[in-house]
Amino acid sequence: MRAQQRARVIDVPPQSIDHFDGTTSTTAETAIKTLLSKKNPSGTIFPQILCKWTSSNCHSPFRFVPVKTSVYCTLSKMWRRFGLLCFLLGAPLSTAASAARLQMMVSKETNSGSGANQATITAASTASSDANGGWHMKPVTSIQARVQGDAPVWSEEAQMWLSKFGDTTEAAYVNNLDTVNTASVEGALMFVQAEGINVNEQSVKCQRKNNMQYVVFYEITIVQPTYGIKYYESHTPPEYGEFVAMDGAKCTDEGSDLPEACKVYYGLDGEMDIGPMVGSNLQTSDPRAPYPGNYWFSFPNSCAQELRADKTDECRAEYPGGLCPMGVQPDGDSCTFSYKILGYLNIDDLVGITEMGYSTYKEFCEDGGVEFKASNTGSGFEVDESIDFWKKPGDEEANAKRTKKMVEMYNELASNGTSANMSPLPSIDTLTSANPKCEENSPKCASASNGCARSLYSQICMVCSSSDNCEVASSAFPDLTLPSNSSSSSSEDGSSDSSTDAGDSSTDSKTGSANALSDDSNSKTSSSRSSSSSSSSAASTTKVSAVAAFAALVVSSLL
Repeated sequence: MRAQQRARVIDVPPQSIDHFDGTTSTTAETAIKTLLSKKNPSGTIFPQILCKWTSSNCHSPFRFVPVKTSVYCTLSKMWRRFGLLCFLLGAPLSTAASAARLQMMVSKETNSGSGANQATITAASTASSDANGGWHMKPVTSIQARVQGDAPVWSEEAQMWLSKFGDTTEAAYVNNLDTVNTASVEGALMFVQAEGINVNEQSVKCQRKNNMQYVVFYEITIVQPTYGIKYYESHTPPEYGEFVAMDGAKCTDEGSDLPEACKVYYGLDGEMDIGPMVGSNLQTSDPRAPYPGNYWFSFPNSCAQELRADKTDECRAEYPGGLCPMGVQPDGDSCTFSYKILGYLNIDDLVGITEMGYSTYKEFCEDGGVEFKASNTGSGFEVDESIDFWKKPGDEEANAKRTKKMVEMYNELASNGTSANMSPLPSIDTLTSANPKCEENSPKCASASNGCARSLYSQICMVCSSSDNCEVASSAFPDLTLPSNSSSSSSEDGSSDSSTDAGDSSTDSKTGSANALSDDSNSKTSSSRSSSSSSSSAASTTKVSAVAAFAALVVSSLL
């Protein structure tokens, strides 16, 4: 039913939509007075009520709001006497049934370079923040990384790096973070090392798994939905929800069903509707590539329950995601994350293959070169042959040095003028000083006896010990609430103190999404944004009903 309602709204031109807000009562009274003075050619009042007799549906002056005549009114010779009553009671009652989801304004945006229209939904108000006194998380900016098979493309029009996939500028922007996973900069090479380079495990000769070729650096700003902060108030790391593995722009199934952490984005299958919550968990268990500070992140966009090829405009509209439109910053209501790409680094340059005189890994391999060859013992790699860069894969210190070299090489590339439009990574101290204190966004940090502190390029909040000399919160955290109409689990059930690892990273369902590779499909992406609809719509509808009922009694007594 909700899908049908949403589809009907999207197809209606924006100029034909009336939306109900706090002024509805006054508007209704004015409309009643105006309509009372009008007659249609047959002499009955309210010519604006258009009826399709064959379908037995009426449409009120509030447009596209269905009035089922079989339920609310009997259109007959008695219309003159009871027509007003039918309208006054029919429109508010039908509106009340769907007010929580239909209170919105719909606009059509024409994408540059394409004649196709893209629907964008903006909620008239947001229940999450409204129910919590207007409290919002303060924006947090971090640097994260994705290992990709395709390099970003600089757009002169947008003046930013975009995906090469997408037939419009907006679609190319959406494709980069359209329900994907990212990694902390410190853990960016983990998946390459564990899954991508071992020639004994290559399915295509002389090609890294998933064609891994570039490390792309993202500057990402998040403002989580307020309900999400409450729902995951005990989660580790603070400020985030549960990490969800994502493949092909879809939440990866756990067995035959979507994980609960995905369902709560939209309230699927009776779960609580908290909004598109960015997730994160610490991943440190893989002995093939133990990288310190290795966090994975999940960024849910629209219709995350479907693969990209199966997404429809209607699904994207009904289940809006967290990615903000290009140029818009997150507010936790209409969207929860935005990004810009700082630049990228070719893995062949990083590991030293191009220094050997080869243009690509494929060329190096076909000439007999071996990047990495090892046996997976279950407790790590037993290395047979390796280029210098990948030596000692099971050593945390060696892995940290690999990350350090990656950052230094990229910053040199972005600073020396040889790579136009790239920006070096800011220092961790610069990021920390610009971001809010952890206790301002997290109840867990606000109540921590030794406080919290931000660390890493990903600006993760770490709960401090007594020896860390961290600043302790000086004020109490607000008492946030969850949706009152949910029959789902409590916040304790949904906010377990989690630092779950990825399990066996040789299993594609878990690690196939962790690489966050861009999908090699030049499909048009239609993106819709919305926050959860405001519960205040029900209150507005109640006001309309009260005015309507009173007027109906007066008029019906006079006719």
